[in-house]
Amino acid sequence: MKVLLFALVSLLCSTSFAQTGKLSGKVKDATSGDLVVGAKIELSDKYRTRTDYDGNYIIEGVPYGTYTAVVSMLMYDTIRFEVVIDQPEVTKDIDLGNVQVIEEMRVVGNVAQDRKTPVAVSTLDKKTITEELGSQDLPMILNSKPGVHATQQGGGDGDARITIRGFDQRNVGMLIDGVPVNDMENGWVYWSNWFGLDNITQQIQVQRGLGATKIAMPSVGGTMNIITENTAGKREIKVNQEYGSGSFYRTSLSYKSGTLKNGWGILFSGSYKQGDGWVDGLMTQGGFYYLKVQKKIKNHVISLSGFGAPQQHGQRSFNQAIDYWDAQYAHDLGIDTTGAKNWGRRHNQHFGYYTDTDGARKIKNERLNYYHKPQITLKDFWKVNDKLSWSNMAYMSIGRGGGTRAFNTGAIIYDSLGQIDWDQITFNNQNLTFAGIVVGTTADATYDPTLLKSSQVLTASVNNHMWYGGISQIDYKINDNFDFAAGLDYRYYKGTHYVELRDLLGGDYWVNSKNQNEASPMKKVGDKVGWEDYHNHRDGLVQWMGGFAQVEYSKARWTAFANVSTVTNGYKGIDYFQKKELHIDDTVIYIGAKDTVDYNGQTYTNDSPELIYNQTDWKWLTGFTVKSGANFNITERSNFFMNLGYLDRTPLFNNVIDNNTNTFFKEILNERIMAAELGYGYRSKKVSLNANGYYTYWQNKPFPFGVAIPDPDDPTTFVRANVNGMDALHMGAEIDVAYDVTKTLTIEGMASIGDWTWQSSEIVNVLGFEYEFDAKGVHVGDAAQSVFAASARWEFVKRGYVKLKYTYYDRYYSNFDPFSLTGANGGTDSWSIPGYGLMSAHFGYSLKFEKSKLHFRGNVFNVLNTLYISDARNNQNGSGFDAASAGVFMGMGTTFNFSVGFEF
Repeated sequence: MKVLLFALVSLLCSTSFAQTGKLSGKVKDATSGDLVVGAKIELSDKYRTRTDYDGNYIIEGVPYGTYTAVVSMLMYDTIRFEVVIDQPEVTKDIDLGNVQVIEEMRVVGNVAQDRKTPVAVSTLDKKTITEELGSQDLPMILNSKPGVHATQQGGGDGDARITIRGFDQRNVGMLIDGVPVNDMENGWVYWSNWFGLDNITQQIQVQRGLGATKIAMPSVGGTMNIITENTAGKREIKVNQEYGSGSFYRTSLSYKSGTLKNGWGILFSGSYKQGDGWVDGLMTQGGFYYLKVQKKIKNHVISLSGFGAPQQHGQRSFNQAIDYWDAQYAHDLGIDTTGAKNWGRRHNQHFGYYTDTDGARKIKNERLNYYHKPQITLKDFWKVNDKLSWSNMAYMSIGRGGGTRAFNTGAIIYDSLGQIDWDQITFNNQNLTFAGIVVGTTADATYDPTLLKSSQVLTASVNNHMWYGGISQIDYKINDNFDFAAGLDYRYYKGTHYVELRDLLGGDYWVNSKNQNEASPMKKVGDKVGWEDYHNHRDGLVQWMGGFAQVEYSKARWTAFANVSTVTNGYKGIDYFQKKELHIDDTVIYIGAKDTVDYNGQTYTNDSPELIYNQTDWKWLTGFTVKSGANFNITERSNFFMNLGYLDRTPLFNNVIDNNTNTFFKEILNERIMAAELGYGYRSKKVSLNANGYYTYWQNKPFPFGVAIPDPDDPTTFVRANVNGMDALHMGAEIDVAYDVTKTLTIEGMASIGDWTWQSSEIVNVLGFEYEFDAKGVHVGDAAQSVFAASARWEFVKRGYVKLKYTYYDRYYSNFDPFSLTGANGGTDSWSIPGYGLMSAHFGYSLKFEKSKLHFRGNVFNVLNTLYISDARNNQNGSGFDAASAGVFMGMGTTFNFSVGFEF
């Protein structure tokens, strides 16, 4: 019996000691997200393997215990980490890259980390961008993310806009690799300047709310950070050809060297696009270039990058009545459609055809945006030691371009199709106006009969800029639990704005004859022009000097941060509106700055230095931000976070200096924003869930460009002033969930419900002038307050996928000026756009060869061809606060994009 018992115990012990497990997972490139083939994974000499062609690895029969895993691959840093085998199957996905480069991306790029950074965040990786973007503007891919609403506005390529939690993109901080790109004067973001970035974008991260960005940012709604690839990893060459709706073509080439000998690396990308546009006449043409040269020198990672996107595209600028676009849709909304235009949603009132000299009919746009904004960035990330790192960044942006529009003494002439009749305009300029240049008064004029005077011309509003700045940041690890970061941020911006004559439309010159009793200089193509005989020419100068400090805490299940930042803004205006006044006989001659006028054989020039310009002094305003947050990992799967903050924000340039008079606004005060947020996250092998609630209270929200009030010193004139006291409350809840039903099927869902209302009803005294408004309880417009989305992605075969997405928008109030809610209109809600849903389909298949891949991808947007209103402005065609008085843009119908790509 004892022998039998001893044998049984021995058998059980041997069985226990023989327990083994399996270690498996994927190995990915940390920067691109691509799977790494051939990487070596070692637990010991006995237990090792390499990844297969799909980046998978499996090590079986590993005895239970703790091991040090070593992962190596040519052109990547070798990494080591501890792994515990204590169950039959252990899964561990591994990211390879240059460790120092990855740290630089996290530090400089201000990237939030899952289950650590206590903010609400949505991240799009390269795979998602490649599969779903198509030929859309970058913000459009974010439409199914919580709190985000993006539209294409008039439909022009690059004219998208984005709102986060009801705050427009003037109040959303935009970063590219940690460099701020919001316009320094008006805060806007022009997406046409960033065409082509998708080719080299590693990820797009949206931090909603005040976020955890260290530097001072004007981000009330959130921060959107575009992180581009670095040069580390394996060598890649990619060629891609796209074709889409509106005869859209795009050809792209990208090259990444990987880490070369002596630590060098190169990343290059180039694209060319052209198309006719889905909307009539909204042509697009442009190029994109990007070059990054990176060098690792001991503990330094130094990179020099530059990119730009010279482009031109047609625009559709004006909202119209609903029956202008679609009479039946208007009728269904109860609108009287008598006399409706019913042009259709592709109609564009800003283009037409003209007859070229060879007799061909060609398109000409009245509204054409053209711009080139190259940006150059030099970075140095220095890992001083295991505790200290120091990053320095200098950048420069040079913007050149503008937008055209008609400049007329009469109305634009349209043909029977509602298109501009350029041939008739040219005929009128050549036949129905005086020939010759006015050199005297109207009563005593002489003409040069050989010249033709145009009455209608095309001008361009030119908006050039020179912008440079720098950010310096140190990061210090105090001990195992505390980290400290601090830095400085400086920006200098000069925007130059004027109107120039661009096309005489058949004539030889143009005279601005606003005042017939004044002699006017002859204007030719390239000359600066204005509404009077002097230049609409000004410079806006902005300086930004910021500082920030942040402490981070991490121990066991807790992580937390506290951040304080401050900024001092300087504002200055330079005005070239000044004109020289000469009295000759009974004639008054006005000469614009730097201009010349011929009168009775005598040339008069405005070259007096004191009259060339006037300028304001520098005005300095200071603001600050205080924010903090904490995250607690309840279990290995669930976490809870909270954050709160206070932002004392300096106003934008356009609420400090009046562009028309080059004088400072009256009643300039900082905006004040208070925000708080709670959130919960859950992660498992199959389920990922995020839920959060937010509260943002915004005080002293100014109306862009202010309002006009009587000047206390001269009631017959008006001055611009900020009407302070308009407050808004944005609160809501957001949830998103992803569920991996199987290894090949994933479903996702999202719900975002907001309650955004104006909070003010009062009488404000502005320089003795009482300004009354009542917006209490009125809903904030310009973004859907309720958005729901669902999607399913199915890999129906290996390396093949199809994905369907559906997003529904509701409680979408039309945009309006809350200061207009006075008198009987006080407290009246703006018109709510009918709810609508949009479906998109995305599909692709890849052929994989030994050292290359061939990709086929397709995207169809608005699959159901839903008729809907994408943007609306309240009371644009009356004052009824209803559908009949609203001005709208209709959204685009079904569009598509197909591409073929080769990668090796």
